[in-house]
Amino acid sequence: MQLISLGRWLTLAGYFGLMAGFYVWHLWLNETPKYQISIMLIVQIGPLLFALKGLLNGKIYTHAWSIYLAIAYFILGVWYGSADASFLFGLYLVACSLLYLIGASMYTRYASRAVKNEQ
Repeated sequence: MQLISLGRWLTLAGYFGLMAGFYVWHLWLNETPKYQISIMLIVQIGPLLFALKGLLNGKIYTHAWSIYLAIAYFILGVWYGSADASFLFGLYLVACSLLYLIGASMYTRYASRAVKNEQ
């Protein structure tokens, strides 16, 4: 039971860390032009919103397929990290996406085993 709740908290920490990171990056840290901010936020945060309800409700299936989102954001973090100006932001994205990936994997594995053992 502890591994299930640890996986859930790691998932949510990585997930909301990604969301907050994009807001902070585009609104305060990076000098994104005013007319591009909304487009950048929709493109980068939009895919995360598909998993929001299922992650908050603790759905095993949502945790399982959202692992693909974590991998995509890991790749995005590596891409940001390859640029000199946004190296630290890239590291932040990589760290948050790894938290998300590890947490979702843990939750999916141990919660599905718990459901299987109850039957």
